[in-house]
Amino acid sequence: MLSLGAVLGTVPLILGFIPAFLMSGRKQLWVQFSAGAALGFLSLFFTELIDDSGFLGMSSGLPVTEDQIVLASLFVLGFVFLMLLAGRNSIAQSARSRFGAAYLAYLMAVGIGLHSFGEGMIIGNSLASQVPIFELSSIFQGVSFSIHKFLEGFTLAVFFESQPRVKTALICTVLASLPLLIGVPFGVSTYPAVFANLFFAAGAGAVIFMILQLAPLLKASGVGYAALFGFIAGFLLVYVGTLIHYTGFFY
Repeated sequence: MLSLGAVLGTVPLILGFIPAFLMSGRKQLWVQFSAGAALGFLSLFFTELIDDSGFLGMSSGLPVTEDQIVLASLFVLGFVFLMLLAGRNSIAQSARSRFGAAYLAYLMAVGIGLHSFGEGMIIGNSLASQVPIFELSSIFQGVSFSIHKFLEGFTLAVFFESQPRVKTALICTVLASLPLLIGVPFGVSTYPAVFANLFFAAGAGAVIFMILQLAPLLKASGVGYAALFGFIAGFLLVYVGTLIHYTGFFY
């Protein structure tokens, strides 16, 4: 089951890179569409991570607890940490700086890896408790998990160089997928599963960073019909994936 999780966590992610390689050279319409699709995915992905993190503890109301402080702090740190690492690099510089584009892609992969670590902890906790791994407990769950990973890969590829390199794709795969495997032994240990919420909170902050990095690209390429269609496509695909996820939960 663990090996299946590793495959489903890696193969769909890599498949998400393929369109960027097929459309190398980044024609204007493709740039608009892919950036719009990434934004559509991230907008709903953000709400899922906030939900997975227990709404940062907001639903508990007052008085403020230590858990709420930690969740809120990690959300902020997930954003600030990547912003500080990014410095003045932006996706708008990709045409002039190959290193700048690759560097941003690596930061995006680190952001994806934050929530992947939380997923690994949940899988490890399920193994330790000898209960079915929720994300892989049925075909529905597996399909939903794969759709999300494909979209993660597709979004990362938006930050690749205009002429994508295999090296960039491989490094992003490791940064985004390896944390899932590292998180498993932490989940198997005595750490409570709720600790995964901390990484979902940090991942949500990282998503805000990713959305902000898309803004210059959309501005430079123009928010035309291709970007709007891309947004709808990205949003609907992750929305359908989430519906499948909860359908599998009830059945």
